[in-house]
Amino acid sequence: MPIVWNLKKWLAVERDIYRPSELQALLVEKVGVQLSLQAISSLINGKPSALRLQTIQALCNALDCQLSDFCEVLPDTHKEQLQKRSESNNNPKRLYGDKQITTDQENLFPDPRKYKSHEG
Repeated sequence: MPIVWNLKKWLAVERDIYRPSELQALLVEKVGVQLSLQAISSLINGKPSALRLQTIQALCNALDCQLSDFCEVLPDTHKEQLQKRSESNNNPKRLYGDKQITTDQENLFPDPRKYKSHEG
């Protein structure tokens, strides 16, 4: 699914903001939210792979805008949808990657049935 992320351009054109520190100061002043310069720089300089709703809300409040002002989510073309379906052999796939648990992988919590009770 094509996602068009134009935050950097939108900030420059609509709000005259060019540096992460300027956006950071605006977030603190208008919303009372502190994001690290690294997090803000990542938002400005590239399309995020994940974004919390609270962060979107803080940006929209500070900038007095809507998400659609700097981000568009477009559906795949019909051809792309057909290609993805044929690649998966019409079997659904996990959206966030496959969970593969091997039998030799130790579980975080051991199976309590493997241990004998020490009642005396």
